[in-house]
Amino acid sequence: MTAAAPSAPRLAALRTRWLDAVTAGLRDDPSVAGAALVGSFGAGHADDWSDVDLLVVVSDARLDGYAPPAPVEPVITIDARHNGPRGTRGFSCQYVGDGLPLWADWYVHPVSLASWPSDCAVLFDRHGIEHGIEHGIEHGTLTLGEQLAAGEPEPPTPKGPDEERALKLGLVPVAGKGVARRSPGAAGLIAFIGGSYDPDATWEQQLAALRRLLDDFAGLGPPDSVAAGHAYLDLVADALSR
Repeated sequence: MTAAAPSAPRLAALRTRWLDAVTAGLRDDPSVAGAALVGSFGAGHADDWSDVDLLVVVSDARLDGYAPPAPVEPVITIDARHNGPRGTRGFSCQYVGDGLPLWADWYVHPVSLASWPSDCAVLFDRHGIEHGIEHGIEHGTLTLGEQLAAGEPEPPTPKGPDEERALKLGLVPVAGKGVARRSPGAAGLIAFIGGSYDPDATWEQQLAALRRLLDDFAGLGPPDSVAAGHAYLDLVADALSR
């Protein structure tokens, strides 16, 4: 059984401030019909290290031009529409605040396809989405994963080397989160980013590998992201050393 992750109150405070500002921005946008927390927050098992996953329902006319609101502009934005069914959009973004990175996955669905998943926490709903029926299925009976896997996936957008590099840079703290949680999956993510696959590595060795990867990204990726990644790994080391 995986040990409980150590506390990280600074990360939790950053995430709370960011989410409060984002929720206010969503409420102020008349094209947004509703929004919900999904992922670990929607399912009720988030911890201090959890990233943010948001499902946003927008008017059909705004789907292609929609950009998520944020208290600060993201330093990295990846088009992630391929993670959802045809007719939906998605973004994976890294933000930096208080010198630390915050990763957020956005699932953007049009009102015509909207359905709240069973494992979500609705922030607001101006459209009565939870009371409708989609494709003969009553809303609230499918998990987010089941919704995203339903039907034909949205075709991915081509990604050049700069976007591929930005994705791997943004995933360094995500891998660091896995190290903090002592997750077996951390080794695979480190390998995906560009490190060696070593499932037997200690957490110190895993952090050292991630620091080397960040050094490789220096000069190639956004400087704020590289600096925030180092600060995040320092935080992981401090938490695991307590």
